[in-house]
Amino acid sequence: GRDMGAETSRNRWSGLAGTTAVVLARVVVPLWLALGAVLKLVDMSPSHLPAAVVKWCGGMGFDLVFVLRFSIAFELVVAGVMVLLPPLARWVGLVTLAAFMPVLIGDLALGASSCGCFGAVKVSPWVTLVTDVAFFLGLLFLGRREKRLAFTPTLDTRRVLIAGCWTLLVFAVAFAVPTGRNGAEGETPGAEVAARGNLPKDGFYLPVYQDWIGQKFVDLDIAGWISDLPGDLDLGPQYVVFYRKDCEHCHELMELHFSAELPAPTLAVAVPERTGFPTENVQVFECGGCRTAELPSGVDWFLQTPVLVRLDGGVVECAAEVEALVPECLEY
Repeated sequence: GRDMGAETSRNRWSGLAGTTAVVLARVVVPLWLALGAVLKLVDMSPSHLPAAVVKWCGGMGFDLVFVLRFSIAFELVVAGVMVLLPPLARWVGLVTLAAFMPVLIGDLALGASSCGCFGAVKVSPWVTLVTDVAFFLGLLFLGRREKRLAFTPTLDTRRVLIAGCWTLLVFAVAFAVPTGRNGAEGETPGAEVAARGNLPKDGFYLPVYQDWIGQKFVDLDIAGWISDLPGDLDLGPQYVVFYRKDCEHCHELMELHFSAELPAPTLAVAVPERTGFPTENVQVFECGGCRTAELPSGVDWFLQTPVLVRLDGGVVECAAEVEALVPECLEY
């Protein structure tokens, strides 16, 4: 009797584990992926891509709008395959979740406040990483003996055709929905900025600091979008600091190096979010001797502030995203 009871318990646990794996593979994980894709599709702004993706893909010269569209389509295709093709659901889910983990770890390493998985809806990378790991382990261990998720050498033809049609549909939609260009709805750049040239293509600007080196600062694209740009940046050594008003690292940099005596004449350029400047968690502006300027809202500015630029005779000698304690580009 005792053996039969133990066997019954094992069977019950095996059945519960298998059912949980099926629900994960064919309902929960597909919904998780589809939710992120739909929210990114509604927002359609590359500024809400994961920070690690922006850093890696942007640094390699990939078009971030293409990356955004492809990621939306990819997530929806994966969700559809997991629902429509049970023999592939577990393995497709495992591979996809495993691919997301390095991105989330990269977000954490970069100090990102949001994982970028759900468009404008901010979710901590820790929350998403823990959730993805839990889903991954559930699929890996609970579903390994589940016959309903077992891989088979053949697939149902009708389901394959439906999955193919779904793939074509989602790619068509992802690449057809327009992105916000030159400003968000209801926002109009200042007349001065508009007069100096169009705002960045596709509504975002991703700097390549190495390309700035050796160029006159006023000849850079970004200089053309700065309001109240001084006309004497070509006089001797000077600094330009790009900062965000709610950026604690920017506050620390200014407090340590620009609050008492300036190392050289300094221009502080405030960088807004697409929707404008923040009204919460605004830091004290420590650089009392700085001249000030602003970039316009309505654009996604991919500057991981603080950014410090050293000029000599108006020419960029150094430009980098810096740490307050070890600020590259700063010379005394």
